Parts: sequence; C-alpha cells; structure tokens
Amino acid sequence: MRVNVNKMAIISVSLPEGQLEELDKAVKELGYKGRSDAVRNALKMLISEGRKQKTAGRMSGAMLLVHDEEDEEAFSEARHRFEGLIKTQVHNQLGNGKCLEVFVLEGESEDVDELARICRRSGKAHYLKIVRA
Repeated sequence: MRVNVNKMAIISVSLPEGQLEELDKAVKELGYKGRSDAVRNALKMLISEGRKQKTAGRMSGAMLLVHDEEDEEAFSEARHRFEGLIKTQVHNQLGNGKCLEVFVLEGESEDVDELARICRRSGKAHYLKIVRA
C-alpha cells in the first residue's frame, strides 16, 4: 500500500504580537484549520499578486500606501527619488495615527516596481498596493 503524503518544509517566522493575534483571529473567523493553512493561503495570494504585477515598458496606475503618521519620513526619500514618476499625490490622515497616500503614477514599470520595493523594505508600510491601468 502506497501512501501519498505531501512533503512540507517547516519554517520559523517571527511576528509581532499584534500580527499573531490578527492571524489567530483570521484563522478563527475565516475557518482555516490552523495558522499554517492561513499562512499558506496568504503566501499563495502574495505570489499570485506578484505575478500579476510583472509588466514591462511604460505604464499608468496608482500606488496605495497606508502607514503610521510618525513614519512619514520613511517614505520621503522614495517620493523625492521618483518625483518624475509621481504625477499626483494625495495624503490623507485616517485617524488612529494612520495615513493613506495615493500616488498617481506614469512611467517605466521597472521604476514603479522599484518605488514599491523601497517602500516595502522600509518595514513601515502597513499596506501597499499597485493598481496598473
């Protein structure tokens, strides 16, 4: 008798306590079997979204960014570096110490990707999404 078992690697992930609480809440509310199922699903969505984002050449679109008010400066250098790419920027204070920034972008796709990478690498972005037109 042959048993078909999917081999899975075990990894260790460090999460701030607040994110762990959110993960546990999502597991319960969304009906996942456990944390591993939820993380696997989130990873699938991340990979899928990354594949959708891969384009070349010129593009138009928008970048949505949510961050803490106190972390405004973490994104300032990126905004200045890519000011030729950013056609319009809207900054809105959401309350609870959070800010929403909407960037209307037009330029080379590689530059848009680099702007997003820089913002993500800061570790200060709560949410970042590129919408390509």
